[in-house]
Amino acid sequence: MKVIFRVDASIQTGSGHLMRCLTLAQALDQQGFDCGFICQDLPGHLTALVQAQGFKVQLLAPDTDETTDAERCLAFLVEAVDLLVVDHYRLGESYTSRMRAKARQIMVIDDLANRKHDADLLLDQNLLPDSSERYSALVSSDCRQLLGPEYALLRPEFYQAGSAERSRLLVNFGGTDPDNLTLMALDALETLKPLSIAADIVVGQAYPQAELVRQRCAKEPLWQFHQQCDYMAKLMQSAKIMLGAGGSTHWERCYSSLPALVITVAENQRLTTRFLHSLGACIWLGDAVSQTKELLARAIMDSWNNKALLHQMASQANALVPRDAGTPAVVRAITELMRS
Repeated sequence: MKVIFRVDASIQTGSGHLMRCLTLAQALDQQGFDCGFICQDLPGHLTALVQAQGFKVQLLAPDTDETTDAERCLAFLVEAVDLLVVDHYRLGESYTSRMRAKARQIMVIDDLANRKHDADLLLDQNLLPDSSERYSALVSSDCRQLLGPEYALLRPEFYQAGSAERSRLLVNFGGTDPDNLTLMALDALETLKPLSIAADIVVGQAYPQAELVRQRCAKEPLWQFHQQCDYMAKLMQSAKIMLGAGGSTHWERCYSSLPALVITVAENQRLTTRFLHSLGACIWLGDAVSQTKELLARAIMDSWNNKALLHQMASQANALVPRDAGTPAVVRAITELMRS
């Protein structure tokens, strides 16, 4: 079975879409599917990372037009594919309808619910009060919808991680951190030295300020620098609390029972983050533009030794993602679709 992923990563838009597609591709590969990627040639595209996992990547010239994108993708596909997986905010019904020429089945990964899709399978792993109704007018009645964190695309490391002493602060603002919140977090930690907080600082491969962060961590014995690591689950299991962004990381934290101070770095992160905040599964600190090192320091200080608060957040988060769901459930749904 041939599967093609149409997804992009860049310094500007981040790496979250590509990383969750890579997680799904790895899981499908283990089930015998032949997976490949089509990505735009953008700064920070991370195709080397995809290729290092054994998957072929075709690079498209940058373009913002759905019709042109579809034409170029169709030109790459010499033969029809069994499944096209589209994870892209810019591509909707116009793109997928054209791709039907060489895609027997189409799966869309989305969380905006702001445009129509021509799809046989739709995945939105986010949790919102109206989750069951969001796509009712955006997909056909024949499209199977996989909705909620029970379908969260978690990497294998999260299912294999064991328990550890939770004594550290974990800091991660995604793969590219365009707002440089990582550096602001280090500034905040500088003001909290009397608390002797041990911290793991994680950045992505495409983060432009990675070397500066590395140098600052090297000067502070309590800070450990990590770049594009493949052991985030272990770091989460060792963390007392996490300071980070919204997005797919929500479900990794919830599965790991990890309390979190969350800053939204993109508009599409607000609804889910606000809802999780209302459930007590995290604390939403607001958008990136409203942050200062003083605000971050206060948020860390107020929660670091608040055992009752941390226990409540951990319990609420843990209840949101079923232990036996996630990526395996998505793979089962795709397998069923291919057999239909």
